[in-house]
Amino acid sequence: MKISKILFVEPPRNYWFVMGEYCPPPTTLLILAAFIEKELPDIEIEILDCQAERISWDGIEKHIESYDPSMVLTSGFTCNVYTCARTVEIAKKVNPDIVTVVGGIHFTSVPDESLVDFPEIDFIVRGEGEYTIVELIKSLNNGRKINNIKGLSFQNNGKIFHTPPRPLIKNLDKLPYPAYHLIEDYIKHYHFSMMAGRKTR
Repeated sequence: MKISKILFVEPPRNYWFVMGEYCPPPTTLLILAAFIEKELPDIEIEILDCQAERISWDGIEKHIESYDPSMVLTSGFTCNVYTCARTVEIAKKVNPDIVTVVGGIHFTSVPDESLVDFPEIDFIVRGEGEYTIVELIKSLNNGRKINNIKGLSFQNNGKIFHTPPRPLIKNLDKLPYPAYHLIEDYIKHYHFSMMAGRKTR
């Protein structure tokens, strides 16, 4: 499937007893979205923040049906790995041709286990994902092989493949500011924080 519309999903939260009502913006997704907008301006992007809008699983399914994305992307920690997995499962239920991508610390740490346990995942972006996701989209749209894309894990004919890790981005100033314009409707719900640095392997 040619990638023309991407839906970034911050899944519903199922651990309010841990986080309380604290609701930060999905910074990781916003930075990825901003980088794709910069590098691939023809791609249509939408962010669905189910935590800010208290959207249910049925709501996700209906939104995917109406928006009709060609790629669904989510990211998470170990504490919400199952909500990420359920998100891509719903995407595949709506349309098996949707390309599903996950990232974040958990999936980066255990890509083999994740691909086996959650077969609805097409690709895992390991580590910092900005350049990896852009290269993946370009390769899918141009029919090029994905084996040379660093920082990617996937299955092919039942066999798991891991490309070499991608080096950390040395100059974070090359990255655009998070795409806050994509969540203007949610701004009133957020508790904002500042990211002063990052390191993901």
